[in-house]
Amino acid sequence: MGIGMFIFLFVTAVSIDSFGIGCVLGLKKVGLTLRGVFLIASVSGCMFLLSSYFGHLLAAVVAAEDAERVGALALIGIGIYFLWQFFKKEKDSEEKKEPWLNPAKVLNDPLAADVDHSGGIRGKEVWLLGAALSLDTIGAGISGALIGIPILFTAVMITVATFCMLGCGILSGSKLSDKAESLSILPGVLLIIIGLIKLS
Repeated sequence: MGIGMFIFLFVTAVSIDSFGIGCVLGLKKVGLTLRGVFLIASVSGCMFLLSSYFGHLLAAVVAAEDAERVGALALIGIGIYFLWQFFKKEKDSEEKKEPWLNPAKVLNDPLAADVDHSGGIRGKEVWLLGAALSLDTIGAGISGALIGIPILFTAVMITVATFCMLGCGILSGSKLSDKAESLSILPGVLLIIIGLIKLS
């Protein structure tokens, strides 16, 4: 598989959730400014860069021939975790946890980002949604550094992809919202596929 297609799959895996969340916000008419979308996308890209730095530190203590295998296994593990989160979503939706203390709750219930129920995501709430969407990129950044993905380019692509997917999701929310939730299964599946490709 070419490096371009590999990076495309990797970027899609860590940013596709943004589209589904955008669809839900669009359906419920929860406002989010273009500046807010850009800020959220930037948070995802920066978190990928930061976590990849720790991946490079880990690579320094792992034998070169083992680093890619460790990264691939980590991606598979992250993918399995995402799938587990997807299938336990219904149970979690019944729990009333404070979103500020549990940003992952926002991935299961995007409306939780509108903490003050004002009908719009603004101020600190933008950072909350950004933190939730960047959770995917933390483990991916560490694993990406281990398997040799070009970090800076991938971080830029993650920022662009998150911006486009979140924005398009909001715009098309009323039409695609009924299918949006099923997209949440894709990140886990794609990360497992990427990990298996690197192991083979």
